Amino acid sequence: MNKKMIVFLVLPLVLGACASQLHRGVVAMKVDESTAHVGLNKNEVSVGDHVELYANNCTGSAKTVQKCTKISKGHGTVTEVLSEDYAAVKFDQGVVFKEGDVIEKHSH
Repeated sequence: MNKKMIVFLVLPLVLGACASQLHRGVVAMKVDESTAHVGLNKNEVSVGDHVELYANNCTGSAKTVQKCTKISKGHGTVTEVLSEDYAAVKFDQGVVFKEGDVIEKHSH
């Protein structure tokens, strides 16, 4: 087997592994005004776990140094583990969220 063939066979596996890490904790889909599907591994969360929703507020431009700050937008609860890589989260009343916002599990 030549080197090009090995790269051709291995590259999709590497990229697939990276892709699952890139969406970890990110709101992937807004189901309705209070529920979202979030990239959370089934080994990381369970039904009933509390999470915090964050947005990134970045200042600066491509030509200047950017500074980003994580801003809390509210809380939610895991209502269902949908698959190996996704969970459903229901946010508290009044929490405004969008695709791309980030979730972190509360540690107790």
